[in-house]
Amino acid sequence: METKEISSLSVEPCPGEFIIVTVFEIHQSEVSAFIERENEFRFLVVVPEDLYGKPFSHPSVVCSRYSDEEYRLVRCKGNEEIFFQRYGRYNIDKIWQDDILPCRLYLRHW
Repeated sequence: METKEISSLSVEPCPGEFIIVTVFEIHQSEVSAFIERENEFRFLVVVPEDLYGKPFSHPSVVCSRYSDEEYRLVRCKGNEEIFFQRYGRYNIDKIWQDDILPCRLYLRHW
């Protein structure tokens, strides 16, 4: 928290644009833990394409951002105590902020 290197990565719509991503598998037994660990995200089903435009044979999930208001309503069920337990007790009053930096772990792949 001291370095503010706490940011993670998500996607948001940008018509006419594309991104290159890494696709990985999560074992069925690990899905619940993944959802809990990545709780701040909206999970969207997509069909990725390879670098030649060929669609994958099965759908995938991509992490997209909620607005802070949506997160509180959907993930916290409108209950501020849930938000407090996940973030507020660490003096975080909103999830999506402009004054934080990416985690170094994410930057090692550049």
